Parts: sequence; structure tokens; C-alpha cells
Amino acid sequence: MSFLIQADVLVPGVASGKALVLAESLSFWGGFDPADGRIIDIHHPQHDQQVTESILFVPQSRGSAGTPGGIAETLRNGSGPLAFVLGERDVNIGIGVLVANELYNLNIPVLQISRDEMDIVQSGERMSIDVNGRISARG
Repeated sequence: MSFLIQADVLVPGVASGKALVLAESLSFWGGFDPADGRIIDIHHPQHDQQVTESILFVPQSRGSAGTPGGIAETLRNGSGPLAFVLGERDVNIGIGVLVANELYNLNIPVLQISRDEMDIVQSGERMSIDVNGRISARG
């Protein structure tokens, strides 16, 4: 399916890759392994899937203030997503990405869209994000 969504830009950047849509929020500190980008929370619907090199659609993070550290670590070692698209603004994800972008000279965008817009995205779709926050899917 082809579509274009205008997102709110929380952290600017560009990315292109396959979507991974998470059904539930994720803890990036305890529910996620930053060493290999795998979801390790056995109760998460996408348990054992990898977020590596995905455009990660996630409602929001779950958990503590350790989340920015987990995100910065996975981005530093290359096991993280290419971009985060959130259903709600999330300060922990934003801070983790800002720190990683600054310290490691990365270009990981963080965008926010509505839950209704998130519902039209399917895992596996090829996505592109431009610097102005336009998310396009090529069907």
C-alpha cells in the first residue's frame, strides 16, 4: 500500500527501511537487548524480533529513566532502528536518540504520528522518512 503521512518532527533526520510495527509499548531497559537489537521481554507480542535497521513504529517506551541509556547504546553499536515513529511523544526515546546522534554523529529521526495513522502501517512495508517529517510507503 502506498501512502504519505506528515509527522511531527521531534528529532530531525532521514531514513529508509522496512517498517516494524510494535503492538505494545516496549521497555528499552530490561525488555530489549541493546547488544543485538532483540526484544527479550517474554510477555511482549513481538518477543524475539529484532529492531535492527527497521523504521520502528512504537506506541511509546515503557519503563524507567534508564531507557535513554539503552537506546543510546543500541544506536552506538549499530543494533538499533534507523528511525523511531511514536504514537505519543516520549521524552526518554527522544533524549536517547539526541545523545546518540550528538555523541556518535548519527542521523536517527524521531517522529510522532496519531494512533489512527499508526494503524495503517504494516510491518515489512518499505518506508522513507524525509527531513521534513514526511513518511512515505511504497506499495
